[in-house]
Amino acid sequence: MTVFTYAVQTSQDQGRTWTTGRIGAAGPDWIREGADTLDPAHVASDVLDKEYREHLEGDGAEPVPLLQVLVWDQPVAQGAPTATSSTGTDSQWQATGDLIEEIAADIRHFEVEWETEKKRHEAAAASTQTAIANAKARLARVVNSAARMQMPQVSIAHRAGRSREWVRQITS
Repeated sequence: MTVFTYAVQTSQDQGRTWTTGRIGAAGPDWIREGADTLDPAHVASDVLDKEYREHLEGDGAEPVPLLQVLVWDQPVAQGAPTATSSTGTDSQWQATGDLIEEIAADIRHFEVEWETEKKRHEAAAASTQTAIANAKARLARVVNSAARMQMPQVSIAHRAGRSREWVRQITS
């Protein structure tokens, strides 16, 4: 199996000068699904897309440079490349559009998840408020019964964890 070597170059001055950045190798694990062999053009395109995406997702402090990927069908980067791929001639608009769609889909997913969680918490809060209201009404009924049985207000207040004033208001 042929191993391809690739080099990523960048230019900040519209291609007048190029700086070689990362150099790597592509082996059998780079074969695209459904393909029988490793294609140098696919290696160049895949590396370019990955590099372009990394620059797009950067901090935005600098504009995305021009990128080009050179691929050789030998273990060293020398001589004429077998394949090349560069921004302006390949699929950077597709990569940018794909990234925009991915981010927008993530946002939509998180918004739906947030709305679902919000509704669940609101339902739980409403259920808790209903439970509190029911418990307060039940406590008031029992306090009224205790007062009618001549249980001392101090004892009722102490057991209820409330003030004697509260007991007076409930029983009046």
